[in-house]
Amino acid sequence: MWLTENPWPPMLIAGLIALVYLVMWNANRRGVHLVLALLFLLSCGGIYLLEKAIVTDGEKVQARVVQLCEDFRDKKDVSDYVSDSAPGLKAMFQAAMQLVTVQSDMRLSDFQTTMSNENSRCKVHFRANATLNVASIGDVGYQPARLIVTFQRENGEWKIIEVERLNPINGKKMETLEQSAG
Repeated sequence: MWLTENPWPPMLIAGLIALVYLVMWNANRRGVHLVLALLFLLSCGGIYLLEKAIVTDGEKVQARVVQLCEDFRDKKDVSDYVSDSAPGLKAMFQAAMQLVTVQSDMRLSDFQTTMSNENSRCKVHFRANATLNVASIGDVGYQPARLIVTFQRENGEWKIIEVERLNPINGKKMETLEQSAG
């Protein structure tokens, strides 16, 4: 959303103002208070619809992360998500796709998006949890992950230029294949 990236705070404020006017109307039955209460209640819906209509760059990048994770899980080609300036990262994605199978219980949460460099770069910090099956090992169970993925705008598209894996508990940087001990 233009002010908060989240429609709920302005909707909550408008709802509380509507409640105040409704209480005032109940106390003195003045029509103007009822009209104002209804207007603020309607503005809650308007704020929600407006937020859905406005899609920021941060929201576009978050949607790209979700689509990337779904495509990875579905074993679709994900090389298009990675910048041509990061061939090592493309190779890592291809190797990981051969090594790991993500089950359908994948859950993505805790998205935090930070724009920089005049909105030409974006870092998305998020959590991903899923049951994994690793080639030559088998089922390794439900695994948590915490990642920071850095995107750069290239020819109008958001492309990945860096991936940082963090310990899901303490947030310290981890190597790609390191096990999280907590």
